[in-house]
Amino acid sequence: MLVRDPINKSIAKQTQEINGVLITPMDTIKYLGTYLTSELSRRDTIKARCKQAIRNAKGLIPFIKKTKMHWKIAKLIYKMVISPSMTYGLNVVALTKSNRTRLRQYEREILKDMLQAARNQSKLKTQEILEGKTITKIIKVRRICYYGHLLRRDQPHILNSALRYTTTERKVGRPIYIWEDSLRQDLNYHNRNQEEWDTLAQNKMEMKKSRG
Repeated sequence: MLVRDPINKSIAKQTQEINGVLITPMDTIKYLGTYLTSELSRRDTIKARCKQAIRNAKGLIPFIKKTKMHWKIAKLIYKMVISPSMTYGLNVVALTKSNRTRLRQYEREILKDMLQAARNQSKLKTQEILEGKTITKIIKVRRICYYGHLLRRDQPHILNSALRYTTTERKVGRPIYIWEDSLRQDLNYHNRNQEEWDTLAQNKMEMKKSRG
């Protein structure tokens, strides 16, 4: 059982008995590949995803060497197998600057190892190899698209309620970095304002044309 109260952190985390089963409070639990913490930290999830991606990539390197695979095929394997294992579900996560930096570092490391094992390895930089579609840019686009999906949901819907949920109190200090902060940064990156996107996203076909 995970216990979290953003206002009162002094809640006693005591073992409780429910239907004869002892439930022990935890600071961190893993659910569907995501680490949930009492502090809402994303670090453990990013770290675990990236380390798993590295293990997957290292498992492929002997195969790449044995088959004398061309570097473009190795790049395709990265985009279809390795990258999705890191980006899965991150469109709904508020990624901080350090999170994004870590993802880019792991992406460079994995691509470097895979392409060095391939034939006719490329001398291009990561961004050039991926034609600008780096891991953080993929997440940006997916987050904006997911926001459009939320806007098209029937009202009221639990996802819309969660998006608009606000607390009457907050702890002293800097406001916590939330998903909407990431969204605003993504929209600014693509030279979009939120009001414009709110209108455009109501029409899925027009949104796709605009994104393209």
